[in-house]
Amino acid sequence: PIDTPPYFVRFDYGRERPFWGPADRIREIQSKDKSGRFPTLRFGVGDRVSCYMDSRWVPGKIVQTWYREDEFQDDHAAPYQVLLDTGGFIYSPMDDDDCIMKSTLPPPELRFELGDKVKCRVEGGWEPGIIANIEVLNGERLYPYGIKMDYNGEFVYAPCDNDMFIRKILRFKKGDRVECYTEEDGWVLGEVAETEVDDDDDFSHGQIIPYRVRLDNNDELFVELDDDSCIKYSTSPRVSRAEQNSNGFVHVVSRMLINNEEYEEAQEMLQEKIEVMRSKIKNNSSHTDVAKWRVDLSHFLCYMSEVHQASGSLEDMKLALVEALVLTKLSSDKSKPHRLLDVTSKLATHATLNGDNRNALRYSEEAILLVKETTHGQDSFRLGSLLIETGKLNVACNMRERGLTQMSDGINILDRLCGSDNKQVVQANEEYDRILCEGERKSDDN
Repeated sequence: PIDTPPYFVRFDYGRERPFWGPADRIREIQSKDKSGRFPTLRFGVGDRVSCYMDSRWVPGKIVQTWYREDEFQDDHAAPYQVLLDTGGFIYSPMDDDDCIMKSTLPPPELRFELGDKVKCRVEGGWEPGIIANIEVLNGERLYPYGIKMDYNGEFVYAPCDNDMFIRKILRFKKGDRVECYTEEDGWVLGEVAETEVDDDDDFSHGQIIPYRVRLDNNDELFVELDDDSCIKYSTSPRVSRAEQNSNGFVHVVSRMLINNEEYEEAQEMLQEKIEVMRSKIKNNSSHTDVAKWRVDLSHFLCYMSEVHQASGSLEDMKLALVEALVLTKLSSDKSKPHRLLDVTSKLATHATLNGDNRNALRYSEEAILLVKETTHGQDSFRLGSLLIETGKLNVACNMRERGLTQMSDGINILDRLCGSDNKQVVQANEEYDRILCEGERKSDDN
């Protein structure tokens, strides 16, 4: 009958499809010639190619030549195994332009660099390690990464650069309090409900969603990038309706008022609470209660410093921050490094606004160390931005070489996280080039 396909093909990956084309469009896997050798191939391992799939050309990279699978006959092999840019593996049954041809499209950038800390999928589950090699040939196979594992010092190889095999070590765990950025509401508070979410659609491309966050209003939010521009640590507690006169309520509401630039309302709420907390600390002898109140008061003083900054009251801003710094140094809770970072960064901002570059530089250098401590050495948007600003301060203080190195490090971090076309990356590169040119002109003049 005319509606019966001439061929019905069962593919090696299990799918069955009718085939209506002429017989010469069905190709047998390449076989050895009479001398027992495979023909010479047009491409080699690492070459960029495009493969014809489902009526379209898909770019990728050759990772192995004369690839075999168990079900192939002894004298048969596929000329190429290809790692597609979308993350999957295929093989090309023939070495001709109907199946595979040279690609001029640039390769996708790898997500990790030498020395990055990652975790890898091994036989026993997921284990941490460090990137030791990039684009490494092992035997006849090309791998994007060679990883030295922490637990045994041995090397493993990630077959492709996606979350099925190699992942970034996330900064937060289930139960952590966080602030998340949304386009509609700005920064909102919540709690990490799940990490490494295997969404069906996204995971089909080998990627995971870092976090599912349950917001304080009981909505859910999926955070697709583990970076300070999307999600950051929060010390603000969850507040129930019954707690609306508590410190937690003041934390949440004052933070939201400041984010929305409602400074007068924020100042009124904070000033009342600050006076109450000072009185409690002064008149109470319970170490446990005093320790908790110091933490809360240091938060409120930091928030108040933002209000003073917005109104131009720099002296009041400095007084609030100095008191917050003293209280933070007296505490020993787990949020102490994060609060020290917050206070120190604000002191650097205050010094910059006052034109005091020396103190701005001192506080900024301290903040860099604190960022590295709180993020366990992982790249973050905050670290990249801080390195760039600190680098400019070093240049202004006649420590040009250190400043340029910091700026370069910061630009590289933001480039990896946000891409080279990110507005902040572009501006920082322009500033870096300007400083370089000015230095060269001064050298010529001398």
